[in-house]
Amino acid sequence: MKIGERIRRQRKKMGYSLRELGARAGLSAGSLSQIENDQISPSLNSLQSIATALEVPMFYFLDNTQPDTIIRANERRRLYFPDSHISYEILSPSASRQMVPYLIRMEPGCTRIARRLFRPTEQWMFVLQGILEITVSEKTSRLEKGDGIYFDGDLLREFASVGDEELQMIFCITPPAL
Repeated sequence: MKIGERIRRQRKKMGYSLRELGARAGLSAGSLSQIENDQISPSLNSLQSIATALEVPMFYFLDNTQPDTIIRANERRRLYFPDSHISYEILSPSASRQMVPYLIRMEPGCTRIARRLFRPTEQWMFVLQGILEITVSEKTSRLEKGDGIYFDGDLLREFASVGDEELQMIFCITPPAL
């Protein structure tokens, strides 16, 4: 099932019209219609806004639950947003469990401003490669290969790849809300 179809299904399940969902997500009904009909791909921010408005994790729209507990590297579900130069790979068989791990890749110089999620979370990041600059609450920290950080999700303000190489990090969130 495609992303647009999953969005439409959840929207109807929640009883929202395109206009109502658009108002909640900050998007026009026309844009949502194009997304639902797979005429355009949503940006990272748009998909996150839609997910928050529909009270589901962003990866809910990709969740093709796999029966196996082993996830081969070439079988991971990937989501790449060319507009933001960030990719997410889900490292578990389903985004509907109590904790979901992701591999996040960010091109050098890329920044992600945190968006409000639909529920409180706890989050953990571990740097595999590159340099992560992260602002949690009012504190900005720089993490390098082997460093990790654990925080309440609603305190995350932004994170960025500040080195000369691609940033790769493991990111876990509980409960799933990304």
